Amino acid sequence: MAQRTTIRQTELRKLVPVRTLNDLDWLVKESELMTGEPGREFVVAGADRPAFHVRLEHGGYQIRRTDHDTGAMPHRATVPDLLNHTLGNAIACGLLYTTALQ
Repeated sequence: MAQRTTIRQTELRKLVPVRTLNDLDWLVKESELMTGEPGREFVVAGADRPAFHVRLEHGGYQIRRTDHDTGAMPHRATVPDLLNHTLGNAIACGLLYTTALQ
């Protein structure tokens, strides 16, 4: 839970921008390799800074909003679905970020 709070409170200049779907895929895989945990946390720059946990699945993505109710059900999206999702819009606008791994 601390990580979810941290990513939303971290200054944007300290976060890694996500510019393309390839970046998103790579950053999720990088996190899984480095931490051994599935998925990675992302935040959308903006007034309310929504945070999401993204996991790669066969055929697409599993997306769960992490800054709301902890019982939120994950949303499954294919690549075309993702382009119409908040995350896809954030990537297109240059507003999606994640924490750097040490």
